[in-house]
Amino acid sequence: MQGRNAAGALMRMTDSDNDVIVIVTARFERRLTEESSALQVAMARGFGDVRTQIAQLRAGMIDRNADLLKRGLVFGVSQTAAIAGIVSVLR
Repeated sequence: MQGRNAAGALMRMTDSDNDVIVIVTARFERRLTEESSALQVAMARGFGDVRTQIAQLRAGMIDRNADLLKRGLVFGVSQTAAIAGIVSVLR
């Protein structure tokens, strides 16, 4: 009789352990889903901020490049005029 009672108790304990495992697994999966969703939202915001900063830097670089191009053209034209003037004086 004791063997049967022990076997029955073991079966009940195993069944309740399975229920606990199912509950814990469900909680873990729910929590994992919540945390991964929060991480995705945070990453999307962060990447959006980075993209905005990159766009602002590129706009600033375009303005700087245009300014450098203008200065370079003015310098080139003035140097060409100076050299042409010197050559015409020396002839």
